[in-house]
Amino acid sequence: SFMLQMMIVSFLQHREREEYSCCRNTGKYTNLGSLLLEFFELYGVDFNYVTTGISVRNDGFYFPKGAKDKKKVFWQPFRPSSLALENPFESSADVGRASFRMSFIQRSFDASFRILLTHLADPVVPTLSILATILPPTKEMKKRATLLKVLNIEHAGFEVETDDKNKRRNKQRQHHNRTQRDTNHYSDTSSSSDDGSYDNFQPNKKSRRRN
Repeated sequence: SFMLQMMIVSFLQHREREEYSCCRNTGKYTNLGSLLLEFFELYGVDFNYVTTGISVRNDGFYFPKGAKDKKKVFWQPFRPSSLALENPFESSADVGRASFRMSFIQRSFDASFRILLTHLADPVVPTLSILATILPPTKEMKKRATLLKVLNIEHAGFEVETDDKNKRRNKQRQHHNRTQRDTNHYSDTSSSSDDGSYDNFQPNKKSRRRN
């Protein structure tokens, strides 16, 4: 959804700014796994949904939902834990106003963060897929994985077949080139013997006696 996209953009904006100010943008832990873990930590543990609103304008910033210029649009007395998210194309519109069950979503993020953390800390909990511990694969996902394997096998087989054809073609071309060279050499030898040049001819002894 558009709201989730804005949450991700805001997370990346603040993370990049914090990393640059603290670590001078070393990029030491910049990978998808660590980003997912930090995303769950931010919106599942650290973020205060009751008091804080999100804006992605001007490189991203947080604002108090109860501020005088924000309260009318972003504060909902009957839903204090709703996500306040400013529309970047219209600052007076709240993208998160229609969101619901944010407390449940926050707890889900929190649980996902802690589950993933157990597989990264010592002692390591063995599992075939860390991501599958919070996002179990559905039947559709399994079918897609099987289809990808089949396509990869077919593609690999096509590449092998193509390589074999190329090798055979190269051998045929080399054989043809050798045959052509031999033919040209024979033709040159024949022509030199028929042109009447006997400069290197040496008469034998019998011919001398007769003369």
